[in-house]
Amino acid sequence: MKKSADLKRLPFEAEDVLLALSERVRVARRARQLTQADLAAKAGIGLSTVVAIEKGAPTVQMGYWLAVLWALDLLQGFSTQVGQLGREEGDVALLEAQLPKRVRGASR
Repeated sequence: MKKSADLKRLPFEAEDVLLALSERVRVARRARQLTQADLAAKAGIGLSTVVAIEKGAPTVQMGYWLAVLWALDLLQGFSTQVGQLGREEGDVALLEAQLPKRVRGASR
């Protein structure tokens, strides 16, 4: 089976964030004195997925990242940061008020 080379390509900034997050996961796991196998079992995922997460592999599904963050008790901090994505000072409330309630595709 041919693997797509595009799956491994990320913008440099995104790659840096992914590598930093993977390092934080590795440090948090070690600080809690968990083996990779222990973390995999607690998160309900495979050992190879934990290894890929700690390497910063861009092909790991977001759900697996969230399971690992939950298993390390880091999900609350992560969800707080996600809630701030795309928010600028005061601009969001104005923009949200102007957004349509529904977005429909083009009719045929």
